Amino acid sequence: MAFNPTWIYVLGGILFSSLAQIILKRATLFEAKELLWMLSISGSAVCYFISFIAYYLALRQFSISRISPVMTVGVVLIVVAYGYWMGETITIRHMLGVLFGIVSILLILS
Repeated sequence: MAFNPTWIYVLGGILFSSLAQIILKRATLFEAKELLWMLSISGSAVCYFISFIAYYLALRQFSISRISPVMTVGVVLIVVAYGYWMGETITIRHMLGVLFGIVSILLILS
């Protein structure tokens, strides 16, 4: 598969959606309505909005049957990696799920 510049929309969607989830998780460290909580929630919403626009632009170029699974598994990979980095337990079942996700993307894109 040759590189297509419109894949930047897909990568942007994956990165901003992942970042939104990570920021949202960080928001749980603060009490609701505290300044840092509000900033975290707002930052997460902005990232989701950017991800939504990137996904929309990607859908203009690619079929939904290819892009949706790629974006979903991409987000899962990043969020699981972040969870591991933050000390969350990653079990064999987690690893198998991620592995199957990667295999499914390779099958869909081939």
